[in-house]
Amino acid sequence: MKRITVTFEIDHADWTSGHDDMYKCVDHLETWFMGLSLKSQLSIYYAQRCAFDMAERARFKFGEAFDPWNDDCPVLEQVFKAQDRAIKRFAPWKPDTGFNMELFTTGVELEDEA
Repeated sequence: MKRITVTFEIDHADWTSGHDDMYKCVDHLETWFMGLSLKSQLSIYYAQRCAFDMAERARFKFGEAFDPWNDDCPVLEQVFKAQDRAIKRFAPWKPDTGFNMELFTTGVELEDEA
């Protein structure tokens, strides 16, 4: 039997201070994502891939860009809201610029179960 895993990373590279709070935010977001069903994780993976692919094609004039924030993608909206909840809960002091934190799915792995 095979097991499917959606891999991800959380980008928090521009945090210049408040690292204890940043790690709490990252842990919270990681726990949220890991708690989603495989179906939800896969829908996020494919929605992100679609958004990136459409943006790349638009850059080379091969189609329209997809702007997940402004085009109301319900799948990606749940990611944006989870990121926002984590920051508001653990780093309410954060200024409006910098200190970004974003969850990006990086792949889908298929593994044999033992």
